[in-house]
Amino acid sequence: MDKRQQIIPLGDMNGIYIISEEGRVSFSILPNNEDALSLDKINEDPLVQISCTGDSSGLGFSAGETRHNSGLTMDMKYESIDVKEDGDEKTVTTVTKSDNGLVARHVVEFTQGSRGVRVHTEVLNEGKEPVMIEALSSVNITGITPYTDDVARDRLVLHRYRSRWSAEGRHETRTIEELLLEPSWANFGFRCEKFGCLGSMPIRGFFPFAAIEDVGANVMWAISLACSSSWQFEITRSDSNLNLTCGLADFEFGHWRKELRPGEVFTSPEAYITAVAGGLADGESVETKLIDKACDRLLDVQRSKLLSHQRVSELPAIFNEYCTTWGEPSEQRIKELLSVIKGSDFKYFVIDAGWYADEITGWQDNMGDWNVANDLFPNGMKPVVEMINQAGMEAGIWFELETVGKDSNMVDDTPHLLTRDGKVVISGTRRFWDMRQTWVEDYLTEKVIDFLNDNGFKYIKIDYNDTIGMGCDGAESYGEGLRQCVEATKSFFRKIRKCVPDIAIEVCSSGGHRLEPSFMELGDFLSFSDAHEEREIPVIAADLQNLILAQKSQIWAVLRKDDEPKRIAYSVCAGMYGVLCISGDVEGLSKEKWKLAIDGVSFYKKVSPIIVSGITKRFGPFQNSNRALKDYQASVRYFENKALVLVHSFEHEDVQQIQIPLDGKYRICDIYEAGDHGVSIEGNNMVVSFKESFDALAVLIER
Repeated sequence: MDKRQQIIPLGDMNGIYIISEEGRVSFSILPNNEDALSLDKINEDPLVQISCTGDSSGLGFSAGETRHNSGLTMDMKYESIDVKEDGDEKTVTTVTKSDNGLVARHVVEFTQGSRGVRVHTEVLNEGKEPVMIEALSSVNITGITPYTDDVARDRLVLHRYRSRWSAEGRHETRTIEELLLEPSWANFGFRCEKFGCLGSMPIRGFFPFAAIEDVGANVMWAISLACSSSWQFEITRSDSNLNLTCGLADFEFGHWRKELRPGEVFTSPEAYITAVAGGLADGESVETKLIDKACDRLLDVQRSKLLSHQRVSELPAIFNEYCTTWGEPSEQRIKELLSVIKGSDFKYFVIDAGWYADEITGWQDNMGDWNVANDLFPNGMKPVVEMINQAGMEAGIWFELETVGKDSNMVDDTPHLLTRDGKVVISGTRRFWDMRQTWVEDYLTEKVIDFLNDNGFKYIKIDYNDTIGMGCDGAESYGEGLRQCVEATKSFFRKIRKCVPDIAIEVCSSGGHRLEPSFMELGDFLSFSDAHEEREIPVIAADLQNLILAQKSQIWAVLRKDDEPKRIAYSVCAGMYGVLCISGDVEGLSKEKWKLAIDGVSFYKKVSPIIVSGITKRFGPFQNSNRALKDYQASVRYFENKALVLVHSFEHEDVQQIQIPLDGKYRICDIYEAGDHGVSIEGNNMVVSFKESFDALAVLIER
């Protein structure tokens, strides 16, 4: 079969476009190293995967499992590839067209200096009849792996990150053979590993991320999908080439279909993609794991989208009273807390849930009314904000603005609530505003935006504590209704930023259930997890450094009055994997324990430039159970000529001595610890020891 190849440089990567004799276009991306490539073995697997109502499924018993290589997909034929460069930006647009008038534009965007690319698909109906789209990819990478002529047995590994409530970001690896993705003896019987998430909590089960590693060539392909509604990944195969595809969850998996009338355009969510080869970088003596390299490269895309005020070199410390009052804040309690923490270098004081509590029904189920509780705040919120400002901090407040609790006065406002099959969507004790409606936007503008401005708040924590499930009424499908509602929510986030001067936005969803790129880009801070004061916090926080920018990852450090000093150090050190957020019994701590905590805040502020801009190398055994941690976890985060070393000791016997490899010769500049752990540097290793379990320390080192 005659094939044409076009290779387009994208920084330290190459975009590979292969056009078959029949006009089908396949896409891959590779590190631009000099290794021999077997591109000729790549069979056609079109770069735009699309299907519509009435379409035929692909071959090999794939109906009901995947729409990959559907009849419409295979009908899309090559029209053009256009490369445009504008300053630091390069855009590669590939156009294909079907016989029924559908035009697909596959768009790759690259910014000089970035180590990842952004990819999306636009579909235009140039035909004379409406078309109901039931599947659409954001990207399809094919030809994995081109570094061998055969099926690459025992060398391809899938990496992904699982997620549960209070257990976000657990790294998982599976070989392609374990997943039964080897081609059959006849190259028939289509292979597909499909995973994703349904609903309005996009980090529920998995993160929208996948990477394929070729351990033979030491190369990895990785994708992070920026999708806030139902999404899917597919790893597919019918021959020696493996394919990695992602996009909106299709009709069979995610109840999504979208009608395109003549002249209409639909755009898929963006996917962020990178390809990287392993090996030591210049000056390195300790190799970075390939998955860590790939993830850091993908974070380049999020870095490129930072707003001007987010391009910081230092991080704030935050105090949030939730784990102090557990939903019972009041003017008096805040006054008492401020008398303790003022002057301690916190930038924000956040009033969390409960400020709107009803005297009879409480606070947990009356979201939606958003009236200040008169018994808790008899003078309203403005004097409290002024009190926080006078203590040298900016005031923040909690909202769960998309939901309506069962005890709210608005719970019977059915015309403005989401429905499915005409019935109000109820999840647990929550209903949901239809964020697409002008009335809802106006109501929330008054209750949220006007409230923030009238009272002088400079920080809002926006929580979201349930999911609407498969979707809702008001569109061609449940999944499209869901997508529209979530997009309307993100538009309201943007409105808050536009209308409230200098506001800082924290994105929260029962902890980390919205940690996907498009939501994360809306926030200044991201709630990493609801594991408020659990021992596994440093493990979760370290896992998440591969998936979210550390400068946004807000980590709880909850202090209890009965905590031993080593436990205070353990909690504060865990917070140094991102943005430190203190809470707990600060009023009941002894002077010595409070000083230890505040010394930790000062140390954190000193090392925050490393947290913002560094890359982490992690050491210690994989933890089979986050709830029963064994041995230790250590990390070294490097930036310029300095590094931050964090060590957490878990369950162990006898004296535990740990050696941590360093990437060169360093000297110790500062240590944060409770007690003496005999920290020393011997050659290119740091040595520390722990006599007791569940202790921690942080060390600043410099070349």
